[in-house]
Amino acid sequence: MNRRSAVFAGVAGVAGLAVGVPLLSGASDQASDHQPSDAPGSVQPSPKASAARPPRTLRVMPLGASTTAGVGSSAFGGYRLPLGRLVAGQSRYAIDFVGSQARGPMADNEHEGHSGYTVDRIRAGVDRWIAAADPDVVLLHIGLNNLNRGGDPGQAADEAEDLVDRIFTLRPGVVVIMQGLVPSTPGSKDLDIAEPIAAYNRRLKKIEAREQGSGRHFRFVKAPWLTPAGRADASMPAELADGLHPNDRGYEKVADAFFGALEQAHSDGWFDGGRSG
Repeated sequence: MNRRSAVFAGVAGVAGLAVGVPLLSGASDQASDHQPSDAPGSVQPSPKASAARPPRTLRVMPLGASTTAGVGSSAFGGYRLPLGRLVAGQSRYAIDFVGSQARGPMADNEHEGHSGYTVDRIRAGVDRWIAAADPDVVLLHIGLNNLNRGGDPGQAADEAEDLVDRIFTLRPGVVVIMQGLVPSTPGSKDLDIAEPIAAYNRRLKKIEAREQGSGRHFRFVKAPWLTPAGRADASMPAELADGLHPNDRGYEKVADAFFGALEQAHSDGWFDGGRSG
């Protein structure tokens, strides 16, 4: 009896055991290199497990005034254009920008940015905007128009806090990410708004402390310092297009800040209820 016959004879002698042995063509006397499923280091995923899962798609509403609309950028993409690119560079979640406005060179260019609006005007429209868009995430950048017109930073912050509360009432489970105002913004009028911006940002930061342990997902994001045109030179190119709005370079930094907060929110499990793609 040759070696192969002896092997099959031994197998046949085990009652009730059926074994399928793949044979290599032209090498019947050589041992197969096929590993059994329980061999060390072998992984045998099921077809369902090995199928690629689509990333969660989050409905993201950029909510604010002219900076949200993209004023100052070359094609009104604002921070939304570079933010979309940053999100596309990872595969754990996807975003779909939503809102009643649409402007920008990208296909996904919807937003809720209303040039010239103060916080109270945004608060007046938020019920219908949230109802129509049904967002999973709201990106807030608000308040600069209040301060640029001489408004009190404390009152503006009170209105911003009320807006946040209203968003959570309208859409329980939503993630709200609020970015502060750019601290180097000079303003468009003959006003010194540096200290009002600093005071306003400090108040916004306190909203995050208030929400700790509330079960609501709120995060305050510190805005980047952007080089005003009046202070730009060869080593520090301008990052503000005018007294209020970033240029393309500045919007990239604003997008970086929002993206970092989105990444942290994902790591914290805040998107577990997001829609599947």
